[in-house]
Amino acid sequence: MCIKGFTNEGTYNKIKGIIETAALLGGVFTGVLTIFADFLGAIGSGTGILLSVTIIYGLYEDIVKEKASKGKGQPSGKR
Repeated sequence: MCIKGFTNEGTYNKIKGIIETAALLGGVFTGVLTIFADFLGAIGSGTGILLSVTIIYGLYEDIVKEKASKGKGQPSGKR
């Protein structure tokens, strides 16, 4: 993978920093969401809500991938 204006080492360091930040923020937001839902006494528990959202989002991703793969093999009709 290459990023314009970066060497291979620079690309690695840039992507590593982005991934680490995204993982950290994702973990923090997940924890805050779970704790917040538990404190509010939401229907079910915070962990249950988190699990439900994760499952629904996974299904959404599968639907988007399926639609994208169906469109690849068909001619667009434009020249």
